[in-house]
Amino acid sequence: MSYFLRIFCQSSQQRPWEEIANFIEEGCYFEKKPCFEPSPSGDSAKHTQRKSLAIHYQPGKRPVIIELNGDDKLLQQEIKETISQLSERSQQESDLACQLAASKQVIAIEIDQEDAGWEMLDCLEAYLASSLSGIIYAPEDGFYDDQLQPVYQF
Repeated sequence: MSYFLRIFCQSSQQRPWEEIANFIEEGCYFEKKPCFEPSPSGDSAKHTQRKSLAIHYQPGKRPVIIELNGDDKLLQQEIKETISQLSERSQQESDLACQLAASKQVIAIEIDQEDAGWEMLDCLEAYLASSLSGIIYAPEDGFYDDQLQPVYQF
């Protein structure tokens, strides 16, 4: 079953896919070296235009997919929907709503809840949130800071 984690980033700077792949490989999260699709190395101009990266970490399991959303229209729609979900649960979280509204990009991470490499995901979320001034949103669970500490839980 697919589950989408999101990192709402205050920074508009983008992390190169090659940097993300290196972070994952250097972390030794898997027994075998994961494969990335498309390959994160290569021409940097083409590299920055890609909007997703699939991480194949074990044969027979669905890959972890990282998607970047910096498009103004889609970004604003995603922010609006998340703030709406938050306001339905609590009227007291205006600071959090303001942080979400100021996001310059959203990084979505699609995982299979049962098969995901959770250690890698936790470290990657913390790394991206820390380096891009982000807040992590786990639907049906809550919002977390760059140290994976709860900011607001449902």
